[in-house]
Amino acid sequence: MPVPGMMTLGLILLCSALGGCVTSGDKGADGIDRAAAGEPTFMQQTYMTMDTRCRQVKRPSATLTQRPQHGTVRMLTRKAKAVYGPGAYQHCDGKIGKALAFEYTSNSDYRGRDSFEVRVRYSDGEIRHGRYEVEVR
Repeated sequence: MPVPGMMTLGLILLCSALGGCVTSGDKGADGIDRAAAGEPTFMQQTYMTMDTRCRQVKRPSATLTQRPQHGTVRMLTRKAKAVYGPGAYQHCDGKIGKALAFEYTSNSDYRGRDSFEVRVRYSDGEIRHGRYEVEVR
């Protein structure tokens, strides 16, 4: 099981080395997204790419590699704030851009934990993997 602090540190280090990463919003202290049963909910981790002048570059694409057991996921474009942290793209922190976002909707009668996994491909060919944990209330 990933350690939330270490996972965040890993994301920050990964983001600082490359121009294609963003996180926006807040998860719970445990790193798990929260969703109301049957309600579409945007997950907090999004993906985008900016160049060194903080201009939007083509939005990444994604494939769902593990579907949620108790709901559905849609891949959409959503505005998000860039969060790169220390490194070559730190000056882009806070800039708004179009990001690849994931919208999760649980089955209306489900309550509990669910998860899904994605493979994200950037225009330069870079591939990243993401896992989303969702607590449905």
